[in-house]
Amino acid sequence: MQALLVFIILFMTIAVNLSHSVIARIGFNADYLMAALLAVVITGLVNHKKLFLIVLVIMCSVLANLPQEIMDRWGLEGDYFFAVLVGLVLTPVGAKMTGRF
Repeated sequence: MQALLVFIILFMTIAVNLSHSVIARIGFNADYLMAALLAVVITGLVNHKKLFLIVLVIMCSVLANLPQEIMDRWGLEGDYFFAVLVGLVLTPVGAKMTGRF
């Protein structure tokens, strides 16, 4: 089952990165492939909760450290991502210290 999931992710990643003319000749729409790839990746991450937490920490760290010009252009606030990052890091630590995890 894990090999099938890896194959599907690799196939969709390669297919999404092909030129649009190749994808159109095969009969696929690139937007549907991207949505399917995102769905498979999120499903795999939810299935492996520890990896999902690691990906969330990395994503929040990158978003919290983006340059201010990019944050303003996208309408994001870096302080919120920093607060989520601190929460993501401290929640498992606090749970282990209290013995609930």
